[in-house]
Amino acid sequence: MTAKTEYTLLAAICDFGWGSLGKFRLIIDELDACSVLLYGSADINHIATALLGSRHSFGHGSPERADVAIVINDPAAANQIGALGVPVIYVDSLPYLWANDEEVPHRESVAYYCAQKFPADRLPVSSPLKNRRVHWIDPIVPASAHRSGGHGIVINLGGLHSHLVGDTVDAYLLLILYPLIAELKASGREISGVCGNLPADVCRRVESLLPGCSAIGPQTPYDFEALLKNADLLITSPGSTTILQAISLKLPSLLLPPQNLSQILNAQIYSWPGAPIMRWPASVMTMEAVAGLRPQGEDAALGYIYQSISDAARSTESAADVLATIRSTLCTAPPQGVLDPSISGLGQKGAAQVAQLVKQALLAPIPRPK
Repeated sequence: MTAKTEYTLLAAICDFGWGSLGKFRLIIDELDACSVLLYGSADINHIATALLGSRHSFGHGSPERADVAIVINDPAAANQIGALGVPVIYVDSLPYLWANDEEVPHRESVAYYCAQKFPADRLPVSSPLKNRRVHWIDPIVPASAHRSGGHGIVINLGGLHSHLVGDTVDAYLLLILYPLIAELKASGREISGVCGNLPADVCRRVESLLPGCSAIGPQTPYDFEALLKNADLLITSPGSTTILQAISLKLPSLLLPPQNLSQILNAQIYSWPGAPIMRWPASVMTMEAVAGLRPQGEDAALGYIYQSISDAARSTESAADVLATIRSTLCTAPPQGVLDPSISGLGQKGAAQVAQLVKQALLAPIPRPK
């Protein structure tokens, strides 16, 4: 028996930051040419087409006619696709985040639940994954490559959006990005990239502040990889995809104050014990308050985090506290950065492992949900 040479892959990507998009890109890079149908959020699908369209073709058709589906961090989409009768390979890159059953897809909706390994090796007490069959995979990161360096600092802000973010993006940029650029310029540091889902007016402002900077705003994943390979230092919001990519490149990295709940946990999990990561001052938010809201689910914690960041941007005192945190961290940053190099021991073949499940599904078709 041989696998189908022509098949239709249905794909759904969580519209929260760009981490899920990064994982999806690495997985489909491991697959032979196929017809890819994008399902779900029009916004993230438009971004996927714009950033990945030079390497992959995205078609049109009926979702229920797809041979197999990959769903990344989007339980609602997994449930909907399962209801169409299409077998789902679900990819969860943040298994340590979920606190109740509503945050993961229904058991009957997925054929394989692939969860990315993480260093703590301990799920929350209320984790809905404790009583489920989980297919643990390596971290999904680009293949190891030689880093040349020599081009200074890359600043990365990531996807900068979610369903609850409101005006918090502007507040985060006001509190973090502009003061960070000012501090680096004052110290004479070269900045080769300011990357992320930055609005056009923000890109123009950054261009005026850094006229010699060649990479500002959204980058294709391939261009972003090239930037990191040429960088001497990465200063990034704590998205797990970017963190794991930096670790694989042995790129010294500093972590900015987190934008959301997953980034709070990422900063704790992926940095070495006692590392000088940039934490929000108590005048902005407290981790005790975040921890108290976690049992209510991610959205409850996000509401507090976003409101705290927005309020801080309107407070002279809080903004001064954040600036002091940025300045102190830059002054005391260790040459090796703050990421834990031992995390590379978790592996780097997650994308290939998920792709292999897709190929197996074509060779020996997964039973379709009823």
